[in-house]
Amino acid sequence: MVAGVLLGCAACASSASGPVPDARASTAATTLTAAASTGPFTLTRGQGFDQSGAFIPLMTCDDPKDYSPGLEFANVPAGTAELALTMVDLDVQKIHWLQLGIPAGTRGITAHRLVPGAREALNDFGETTYTGPCPPPGTTHRYRLTLYALREPVPSSSDSSTPPAQTLKEIERRAFASAALVAPYTRH
Repeated sequence: MVAGVLLGCAACASSASGPVPDARASTAATTLTAAASTGPFTLTRGQGFDQSGAFIPLMTCDDPKDYSPGLEFANVPAGTAELALTMVDLDVQKIHWLQLGIPAGTRGITAHRLVPGAREALNDFGETTYTGPCPPPGTTHRYRLTLYALREPVPSSSDSSTPPAQTLKEIERRAFASAALVAPYTRH
């Protein structure tokens, strides 16, 4: 059930990433929920995004640091065993980030930090870490970040040797609610 659409950016960074075509349409955060009693289950932008909602270069391959972004969570549904977070490039269907085992009581993540108890799984770039946006020069890609509320934890066997698509299927199979946002990045 679609609970609503959120616009804006919480705790946005001030760096600009250049012009973003149709930023308003491509950066809205869509919220899906499974009857959260305190309001809709949401995922919102934190540190690492500009005022339009696009990634800033620090969170991409255009910066040697390639930091993961900060994100905020609200109204995690009752009955959540743990949370999982994914980032997929919608334009080429590449998995950039899989984070598992996020404690259900977590209300967000800080840029370039792993929440205690969480772990990262293998992505489509052969790394067990965040790999930031990196579209071809002169193009814009859209990246969907999805926060999943899971009924049961993803087994610890989903790790650096499990194919990313298989880990994503395990997350989706265990999910009973999700919240997502789409953030673009234009590479100059």
